[in-house]
Amino acid sequence: MDALERRALPEGWEWKRLGDVAQFFYGYPFDSSKFNNEGCGTPLIRIRNLIDGKTETYYDGEFDESYIIKNGDILIGMDGEFNIVKWTGQMALLNQRVCKLNITSEELKPAYAYRVLVKILKRIEDKTPFVTVKHLSAKHLNSIQIPLPPLPTQRRIVSILEKAEETKRLRAQADELTDRLLKSVFMEMFGDPVRNPNGWDVKKIEDIIISIEAGWSVNGEQRPLKEDELGVLKVSAVTKGVFLSSENKAISKSQILKKVINPEKGDLLFSRANTRELVGATCLIDKNYPNLLLPDKLWKIKPDKKQLISEYFKFILSNPAIRKIISSNATGTSGSMYNISMNKLKSISIPIPPLPLQQKFARIIEKIEYMRQSQKQSKQHIEDLFSALMQKAFRGEI
Repeated sequence: MDALERRALPEGWEWKRLGDVAQFFYGYPFDSSKFNNEGCGTPLIRIRNLIDGKTETYYDGEFDESYIIKNGDILIGMDGEFNIVKWTGQMALLNQRVCKLNITSEELKPAYAYRVLVKILKRIEDKTPFVTVKHLSAKHLNSIQIPLPPLPTQRRIVSILEKAEETKRLRAQADELTDRLLKSVFMEMFGDPVRNPNGWDVKKIEDIIISIEAGWSVNGEQRPLKEDELGVLKVSAVTKGVFLSSENKAISKSQILKKVINPEKGDLLFSRANTRELVGATCLIDKNYPNLLLPDKLWKIKPDKKQLISEYFKFILSNPAIRKIISSNATGTSGSMYNISMNKLKSISIPIPPLPLQQKFARIIEKIEYMRQSQKQSKQHIEDLFSALMQKAFRGEI
């Protein structure tokens, strides 16, 4: 049964089939040939936009106004990760494989439905087998069972969880401030890498690296690795600009038929294929990962340390001005994956400051990263407490 485990509920609570207290409005398969990133037409919410709460995709064509989503609507992703969000972006159209939750019963508060479904959908996602991409069907959604307490209890649970989530928000805000600090330090030390105000030598990337290596693709399973298994990285391990080693799929060693490319300390991982806004995403590897391997959409870049310090190179490739150059060199059509070739990446030129200045920047990064690790531990502690609080809430213990 797709729910929190079916069990006895506190007095006054009952199990309800979601389809009996809510309806789902499903997105439309808009013509991808009319998609664009230039702001022509109406913003379009695709499944990839749910977490960020914003979209850069526009639909330049006619549409039924019933597909318009407004701020505060509850949306569910039906492919891959079954994310549920309250839309916080601009008014936009709802694309296929995303649905909107409409509450139809006065017994159910929308805010409570959102809270309980966050937990239930995560459990369904974890238990859903898949070969390529996990799918959530309309039948599946309607059959979900939710524990439904009286309205006053629903309001109390929502109030408590919203206060706890505010703590999470403040922690995330501190992380964002750390990222801004790093970018500010970079700009103060080196200036805009395109204008190169300090007049440093400019070299092509091919002249300041030792190698670029591509991985290869293999089907795996989305679960923790066993002792005798390897993990093939997903592109999402890189897209946030920091290395997320947990973003991998488990494979057996018997599936290894080609040379394995492992992430190693000091290397940069580069996403050569993604959406226009994410192609070229780069992260720095903090240690060796012998149990992980690269897919074909990720490259491992080794800088020539006689000319280039990894920390500086990472921030250069992540700079918005350089990312714009990378994006302009990527090929693809609106609505599809963009891809940059190895030769085009190698041909991009960047300024090379004196090595001692790069090393000074690396030392600053090291200190700030130490602070970030402390923040990460604090964040994990908050996440654990929030998870425990949710468990208690939906067992009627708060």
